[in-house]
Amino acid sequence: MGRKGSVFRNTSIAVALLALLMAGAAVAGRAGEGYSVIYFDDAGNEVGGATANCGGQYVSWGQRTAHYTRNTWICD
Repeated sequence: MGRKGSVFRNTSIAVALLALLMAGAAVAGRAGEGYSVIYFDDAGNEVGGATANCGGQYVSWGQRTAHYTRNTWICD
């Protein structure tokens, strides 16, 4: 594999890492904030979820999808 292949591989890795960071940003909450996320399939059925409470506990279940609702609240 020559220089072109190496550049392509490095670019592919960078794009994959950026996609992971963006996916994590959809789930991660800000400091001092609790949240819950519900994930849905294409038909609108609930298929997963996640919650991070103000005490720092994180719980998740099911599948993550591109279709979700996110609720946040401020921690006292």
